[in-house]
Amino acid sequence: MFINQSVQAYSRPMMPSSIRQQQLRQNALGLLGPKILWMSVGKVLLIFCPLLLLVNVWLSSSADQIALVLADAEKGRYVLMDEHIKLRAERARLYSPEYLNKIAASQLALYVPGKEQVTRF
Repeated sequence: MFINQSVQAYSRPMMPSSIRQQQLRQNALGLLGPKILWMSVGKVLLIFCPLLLLVNVWLSSSADQIALVLADAEKGRYVLMDEHIKLRAERARLYSPEYLNKIAASQLALYVPGKEQVTRF
């Protein structure tokens, strides 16, 4: 029995690296789609990306301005609520029976009749 134990290295014949890279690139482009499609997609992105960026900046600045306006309106609301509370307290004081009797007596000389006085209607 004869067994040949010799070891020989085998390497496949290879293309030059520049040709191989070009072939790989063409295969990758072939898998992704035609080149003209990607050129049109690139043009669309070149137009819409800056436009989208500008719209985003405008919307964020508008949102900041709206937030400031809302904060000012909320402050104004609290001021008006405080003033409303003060005015309601003033109205309650002015409509109190003691204050009305005092004003009627001092300015109009009107007094509440006593029990011993006789009144006519």
